[in-house]
Amino acid sequence: MMTPKILEENGLIFWFHSFDALHEKRASVHVGKGTQDDVSDAKVWLEPTVEVMREGRALKPKELRKALKIIEKNKEQMLAEWRNYGKTD
Repeated sequence: MMTPKILEENGLIFWFHSFDALHEKRASVHVGKGTQDDVSDAKVWLEPTVEVMREGRALKPKELRKALKIIEKNKEQMLAEWRNYGKTD
């Protein structure tokens, strides 16, 4: 299963799962530190508002707060990539 990386900033990696993008109605992004680790990652809903769905084990509380700020700043780009995933021209 593909897990497209959409952003890397301040040591944090942001990606979404192709399964989520194809099967979930709400857009979400996964966040990890250094790697894309499905077991330890945090998962954050992008809509209707940015909201932590799962804190995971990879990020300390301060890192999760930093991740949420980065997500807020890049929310429109992330939503656009989510909505365009798997579509062909």
